[in-house]
Amino acid sequence: MRDLLTLLPETRKKVLRYLCELRKEDSPRTIQHISKEARLSFHTVKKIVLGELAPMGYVKVYEIGRVKIIVPTDKLKEACEVLEAELAQ
Repeated sequence: MRDLLTLLPETRKKVLRYLCELRKEDSPRTIQHISKEARLSFHTVKKIVLGELAPMGYVKVYEIGRVKIIVPTDKLKEACEVLEAELAQ
């Protein structure tokens, strides 16, 4: 798993790190919040979250008006635990 993480571009790593931290808080965030906290552009985060993570089932996206709320799923939580265990070794 660690080898796969090293192959990811830095932008995806930042988003994944932030979402892994977010899972502990169990509070939803918007794409705007994630982009601000991860220090990435809004469009980059939108592309990663909506185009890659949501179709794979790592996050759920809820639309409330014009705002998209991002909620980590159990699948992401399990992946984060595996990644943390790999990094701890």
